[in-house]
Amino acid sequence: MIRLNVFVRVDEARRAEFLEIAKKLTECSLKEVGCVAYDIFESATRHDVLMICETWKDDEALRAHEQTTHFVTYVGQMHSLGEMKQERFNF
Repeated sequence: MIRLNVFVRVDEARRAEFLEIAKKLTECSLKEVGCVAYDIFESATRHDVLMICETWKDDEALRAHEQTTHFVTYVGQMHSLGEMKQERFNF
């Protein structure tokens, strides 16, 4: 399995728009074959920090996800709204 933690820093003026797009991405991604979990977390102490936590069955499922129209569209929009940094764990 593969876990991706995507840390996001987004300013207050763009936070609501970012979350709206992230929720659409989550909804679509949860329907994909090989998606084990897909969640958005909000920091309790820093209003400008969010985290998207994804779990995928394997590399094939993750690669397929990264080719979907919703991924390309929504992640592109999200990059324009905030800074994103990804960590990957294989287990």
